[in-house]
Amino acid sequence: MGKRTHDGVSKRCDCGRRSWPKCVHPWHFRFYHGDREHRFSLDVIARIRGEDPPATLAEANAWRDRLRSEIRAGTLIDPHVPTKDPVAPLNLHLTFGDVCDQYLTRHVRNPLRRVKGKREMEILVAMLRRAEIPAAAGTTVRLEAKPMDAITRADVEAVRTWRRQEQAMGKSRRGSKGGEVGTNRLLSRLRHVFSWAIAEGHLIDTPFKRGPVAVVKMETSVEGARTRRLAPSIMMPDRTVQDGEEARLLKHAGSHLRALIIAALSTGARLGELLSLQWSQIRWDEYGQARWLLLPAAKTKTAEARVIPVGPKLRSLLALRRHAADGKVHAPDAYVFGNEAGERATSVRTAWKLACQRADIKDLHFHDLRREFASRLLESSADLHDVQMFLGHAAITTTSRYLQSTPVRLERALARMEKSARFKHGAGQPTRNTQRKGASPRPENARKTVN
Repeated sequence: MGKRTHDGVSKRCDCGRRSWPKCVHPWHFRFYHGDREHRFSLDVIARIRGEDPPATLAEANAWRDRLRSEIRAGTLIDPHVPTKDPVAPLNLHLTFGDVCDQYLTRHVRNPLRRVKGKREMEILVAMLRRAEIPAAAGTTVRLEAKPMDAITRADVEAVRTWRRQEQAMGKSRRGSKGGEVGTNRLLSRLRHVFSWAIAEGHLIDTPFKRGPVAVVKMETSVEGARTRRLAPSIMMPDRTVQDGEEARLLKHAGSHLRALIIAALSTGARLGELLSLQWSQIRWDEYGQARWLLLPAAKTKTAEARVIPVGPKLRSLLALRRHAADGKVHAPDAYVFGNEAGERATSVRTAWKLACQRADIKDLHFHDLRREFASRLLESSADLHDVQMFLGHAAITTTSRYLQSTPVRLERALARMEKSARFKHGAGQPTRNTQRKGASPRPENARKTVN
């Protein structure tokens, strides 16, 4: 550990003294005043105050003179000495980066969280940390360097502007949400970081609200709900039937993709849930037929276990896939929708794109099959709570937003209304005498008999 200093500043590395101005190791500060030695890492002091740490000797000397003045004036807040002021908690000067470290460790990297969801959160948090926001004298600073309690609504809006500029320059991750939708996702994650920090006691308020009023608005107009459904079969003028999109999709899909399509339209399960399904998750009845799919919490998006009944079409499919190519029954740890050896398939993106092209189907996502299943459930007069249980939504409000009234349901509602109106206005309404049991209808030209 180096003992020689440049008048109060030094480095504790193995580099030579002449190499200090050029090496990357942090500068340290030492100052004797009032029979007390003050020793700090200038990197720590700078990070606590939301400033850039000194890199050159000149910058280190500037920090030295600044700290000496504060020590002599008695205004220096020693980061190593706990404050006795109850109004100023110890974590008052935590930077956004410090809070993000705790957020990732204690919230994001939950062992029960899905790998994909964890990765998406980590990417959004990393983007937030490197977001450039305005600082003093026309400069900018990364959001991670700013004290958490000093972030304002203007800083949040600066993050929005920064993200738009990044997208305009083409700096977007492949597969991520682009445009205003992607910006909304980033700001939503920032809002959740603040909410988590408040719950943990790091903060008492959030820049997203001023009292009960939300002051940071999301661009909700770009978050239009997707309503894509599979087109049904059509009777042509020459009395021939044109196949619907489901039939064409199954016709042009390979055997593996065809099985996944049938499973999605029979269960409403997500693609990831189907690809991770193992034979040990299937429960059979006394006749050896599949009856339930058990989705554990570790394999669902909401981290809650779900049980899905198996219908006739899916039951027949599972019976065909239960045996491997050698005729033996697949092992319990083999994947139901894997390859012939029971190994897991990671993606069907290429197969799906090719099948849609061959079937001449435009703008159809595999996730739309989930909506198709749920819509068919509603059209069969299923209860909305049953649809929620099938889809695995944590709240029924999500199911309500997820599904709009389908044309078939509207047609049936109109038919019920017209049927009720016909009876109300007398068309097909029984006469008064026929309403009594055993009474015969009265002729229209019958006259009243006066006794």
